Amino acid sequence: MTIKTELRDSLIVAKKEFKILSRKKALIIPLVLFPIIMIVFFGYGMGGTVKNAPILIVNDDTGRVSSSLVQEIGSYTGKYDGNPMFSVTYTKDMSQSEAESKIDAGMYKGVLLIPPDYSDSIAKNESTNLTLLTDTSDTTTSSTIINFIKQLLAKTGSVSLNIPNVYGNLEYLDFLIPGVIALTVFMGSVATTGSAIAGEKEDGTLIRMLMTPISKRSVILGKTIYQLILQLGRAVILILAAYLLLGFNMNGSWLLISLVLIVFTLGGVGMGIVMSSRVEDMESFFQLNMLVTMPSMFVTGVFFPLSSVPDWMRYIAYCLPLTYAIDAMRTIMIKGQGLNAISNDLMILSLFAVVTFTLGVHLFRREA
Repeated sequence: MTIKTELRDSLIVAKKEFKILSRKKALIIPLVLFPIIMIVFFGYGMGGTVKNAPILIVNDDTGRVSSSLVQEIGSYTGKYDGNPMFSVTYTKDMSQSEAESKIDAGMYKGVLLIPPDYSDSIAKNESTNLTLLTDTSDTTTSSTIINFIKQLLAKTGSVSLNIPNVYGNLEYLDFLIPGVIALTVFMGSVATTGSAIAGEKEDGTLIRMLMTPISKRSVILGKTIYQLILQLGRAVILILAAYLLLGFNMNGSWLLISLVLIVFTLGGVGMGIVMSSRVEDMESFFQLNMLVTMPSMFVTGVFFPLSSVPDWMRYIAYCLPLTYAIDAMRTIMIKGQGLNAISNDLMILSLFAVVTFTLGVHLFRREA
């Protein structure tokens, strides 16, 4: 069988999948509407807590007043659990542009710049200015840091706080939307691929399809093409809906977003094939799917920053590919950064895609 023939057969399979979807009119609306509802309701109804948020204090002042300020920030604990709210690092002689690069790299959630004359100005009761940079792509943590520093400095009326908008004026919805898109693509690609194969196994459609001249490779490729088009289309609709309904601005490259989603969708398709190859009917697949995908919703930072979850949950998050997809999406969509900034995330997602897709193809060809 030639490559041209397999590609033609794959397109036939993909066309068949879209025809099946078009007949399920009750399913089309929830496919798009459900994540939009999640964005709106979770965006306005949920928040998060902060602990051990990494803060850098650039203290160019050698006086007692600045030392007291630094100590007070470092020793502050949360109201309810008594854990340190901030993990403070100290340095000096760092420019604002260097500090911004530290935030871009994800090393710190906030950087406080204390000028050399801070203590002297306070002693003379003269006005002075501090600069606070925050990672506004994490709106929950950023707001907490800003509010705390403002309350701390309110005790000294002569101190004003300069807060540059590193990534513009952002709200919790800006933090939420990239995570919901990544979650939607993950759950959609796994669930629709796996349930389709499990359903076709259950009703005998898969066996009848494989009795035709179409090869197993063509079946897999066709379903993959279908998923890539479907998930990219859903992502575009979600971004446009967020822009039109909620005022969300996409700061990064559409091409990079597409690259991340394509790689992530391939991994999701592979996982769906792997899971469906282990079951014999739809009901069993849905139970297995819930067990695998639902925890990802709550531990990977979709709704809250990872800094706000318990350590044991954070370790689980770092083992899940959705965590890296969300980080890459936020880095592109909010921070507007390029390929270098998401290289680690992209390598992990590529490894996830290669492993699951290769395993899925192997199991499918053996089981089918």
